[in-house]
Amino acid sequence: MTLFEFDGVPIRLHFTFFVVAIAYIIMGTISMGLTGAVMAATLISMLFGSVLLHEMGHAAMAKRFGINTRAITLHLLGGLASIEREPETPGEEIYIALAGPAVNLVLFMVSLPLMYFHLPGAEDMALINAVMGIFNLFPAYPMDGGRVLKALLQMRYGVRKAKKISLQVTVASSIVLVLVGLYLGWIGLALVGGFLFIIARAMQKNSTT
Repeated sequence: MTLFEFDGVPIRLHFTFFVVAIAYIIMGTISMGLTGAVMAATLISMLFGSVLLHEMGHAAMAKRFGINTRAITLHLLGGLASIEREPETPGEEIYIALAGPAVNLVLFMVSLPLMYFHLPGAEDMALINAVMGIFNLFPAYPMDGGRVLKALLQMRYGVRKAKKISLQVTVASSIVLVLVGLYLGWIGLALVGGFLFIIARAMQKNSTT
């Protein structure tokens, strides 16, 4: 579903985003009635805005290197800025990857003075962007941290070996996420780990065929 266009880039919502949003609002309603529903809708809106601005950060940095973005899609596990081609150098890859977490850092810093004045929702906004910015730096491809790791390895070992090592790190990291998620009862974290594991294993198989 296309919501709107920004600077020629379609902003889309995957149906899984609606599933999560509706489920969260229903749970809020069950636990706290109308107040819970409003609180859940507010948090979903903050998450939506933060993810969207994160992906727009990637798109804006890619455009600086002459790379256009086909679309930005928000889905169950976050967002995806689909750029038209891969960066030409590891340096470009690093700048584009870090642009998203940099946006979250700015939003976090903006939230701090709002927290001081006890503005409603400021603490939630700060927490959402702190977690999002830090978590995206986790060294698992295709997350931002994994892209940075691959680019740094490419500078030393070349494209082929860098991709091989980064996928091996991703497999190990994804298993850690699944185990930690299951141990702590954080099902969402375990699902993310499982999703990353499947992607990494598929990419490993494709690279050997």
